[in-house]
Amino acid sequence: MKITQAAIHTPQVLSNELISMRLATMNDLDDIRAYRSDPENCRFIAPVESPEETRELVEKLSQPWQFTTGYWNGLVVCEQNSDKVIGEIVFRVEDWDSQRAEIGYRMSPDSAGKGICTMATSLLINYLFEQLGFYKLVAKCDARNIASYRVMEKLGFKREAEFIEHYRMGNEWTDQYDYGLLRNQ
Repeated sequence: MKITQAAIHTPQVLSNELISMRLATMNDLDDIRAYRSDPENCRFIAPVESPEETRELVEKLSQPWQFTTGYWNGLVVCEQNSDKVIGEIVFRVEDWDSQRAEIGYRMSPDSAGKGICTMATSLLINYLFEQLGFYKLVAKCDARNIASYRVMEKLGFKREAEFIEHYRMGNEWTDQYDYGLLRNQ
């Protein structure tokens, strides 16, 4: 690994011609709250959160990264020409000794179907492998979330597991797909 478990890291801005990804600011709260309060957008991820929970998330996403196992770090995804937040992408160290991190993402409905999530995830993958030195990345999703696992598959992730009625979303049991990507794949 190119980092230590005790490291505090301020990530650089990641960008391409359409998007930029940076630490959040409290000015992003309204944009983030808009898609995190949309029941359809939350359907396969988690229940709609309270305004206070969204505020806590934005505060967390504004902090330098920590590499304590299980601690979620992330960046907001912005339109390159306006700096409007259209999503977020996160990761956490899943297993420090095995140099494995889990990634996740959430995009606003306005950005769906434009390849933005795939672009953002690709930028984060490259950063995690090349700059930080992770060996493997994993991603998990509700098996009904076709858009989410298509992003993973486009980026070369392989489905490694399917868990039947693995967790509850509200009152509903749902299946989970687990994907993995090795640095040298």
